[in-house]
Amino acid sequence: MSGELQNGLKQAMRVYPQGVTVVTTTAADGPKGITVSSFTSVSLDPPLVLISIAHDSALHPVLRAAKHFAVNFLADDQKSVSDRFAGRVELRDRFDGLKYKTGRGGSPVINGVRAVIECRMWKAYNGGDHSILVGEVIEAKALNSKRPLVYYAQQYTTTEPAEFPAPPSDIVW
Repeated sequence: MSGELQNGLKQAMRVYPQGVTVVTTTAADGPKGITVSSFTSVSLDPPLVLISIAHDSALHPVLRAAKHFAVNFLADDQKSVSDRFAGRVELRDRFDGLKYKTGRGGSPVINGVRAVIECRMWKAYNGGDHSILVGEVIEAKALNSKRPLVYYAQQYTTTEPAEFPAPPSDIVW
């Protein structure tokens, strides 16, 4: 891809708000996690979600080999958690001092997250400079009603609920 096209894609994606998640798993040497914005649901039957992990990420081989992973949906008061798992904070162990529980599949579920989706690894695909990892959902639950942490225009933000929901007549055909 040309540099011009890459820059255009980056600029376009910056105007697309994305929820912030931390994907966690457990390796032989303990819990692991990484901040991920490339996450989406794929299917309800079977229940599938996908994440995308860069090949050059230190956690790439761990996640490719994982049998299970959890997608932790961060709340707006968890910017420091996102920074920690994005590598913006110098820590030898990203879980050091962080409270979490072990989920059904054995992956860490971070305390205070809005929701969690726990998965069994279903399939992995090559996606250019990333791997696309598809997980079969084994547990999914909303945990609280905090506002979500959102990444937009290269900064953290959140959502504001609509004061008055739009009536169905606002649908454009």
